[in-house]
Amino acid sequence: SFPWSILGRDEDQVGIQGLNLQLQMDHLVMASVNHFGGLDCEVDFVAKLLSWAPALEELKIDWKGEMECSMVLAKLLALPRASTRAKVIVTF
Repeated sequence: SFPWSILGRDEDQVGIQGLNLQLQMDHLVMASVNHFGGLDCEVDFVAKLLSWAPALEELKIDWKGEMECSMVLAKLLALPRASTRAKVIVTF
């Protein structure tokens, strides 16, 4: 569980965009995001995850959104990554 108390706010009041705490996930090799809808906060979360995980090899995203996905997919694939080996795999 994330130590929300270090941010000085209630967990419900902290958004992904406001999360500036640098986390290191040095050993994270694979991650999955289920029921991804393409919302800005979800894209922001994926951006943070990619920037925090230098050992990441694969990020699987299970798309369940009803919005047009082409622009969201372009954003996801253009995100900078801490790992040069990280692949983003989107399933529908």
